[in-house]
Amino acid sequence: MKPWLLLLLFSLLQPASAAGPGVGVADDPAWRELFSHLAPTSPRQCAFEERRYFPFRARPVVLTGTVRIAPGRGLSLEYATPARRTVIIDGEGILVRESGGQRAAPAQGRAQAATAALAAILRFDPAELARDFKLDGTLGPDAWKLTLIPREPGLAESLESVSVDGVRGRLGRIELVRSAAQRIEIVLGPATEGIAFSADTLARAFR
Repeated sequence: MKPWLLLLLFSLLQPASAAGPGVGVADDPAWRELFSHLAPTSPRQCAFEERRYFPFRARPVVLTGTVRIAPGRGLSLEYATPARRTVIIDGEGILVRESGGQRAAPAQGRAQAATAALAAILRFDPAELARDFKLDGTLGPDAWKLTLIPREPGLAESLESVSVDGVRGRLGRIELVRSAAQRIEIVLGPATEGIAFSADTLARAFR
């Protein structure tokens, strides 16, 4: 699983009005209101713990780091453990920075399809999401959950589904499922919004 998939749904969610289970997400006013708060309008930063589950390992592989959003600059996933690495998603595509240098993700095939899907998700346009994903959700007064299943065959080959859930106004967990035996679970800490990134952070975490 690609580590930058963590960036698919990073954001803080505002409290939403109650809705029954199995709602038509793309057309439901409560979900539309929720989506309207997802697209970041100011810089945000959040710590995370990523747990990768594989069929050949008894315990998950655990990674930690910081994810940042800077409107106009894109998104950055900076891994701190077990190895330092930064993954950037912006209008130019996907860039990976490691100790040995940096490399761009391929412009064709699955990477291209995934990048297009990420862009759609980050815009959180209900009509666009419904075009690219099959959506289902449960939205209550406290707990909520949204499930996205890719429609595009290229992306569906590497990602079976994405689900996000939280309680009240906070996004707490993201699950990226490749198969019944392989998945990534991401737990997000509280996000800081409106943060002023230093010049050093901008140079390190973005293009």
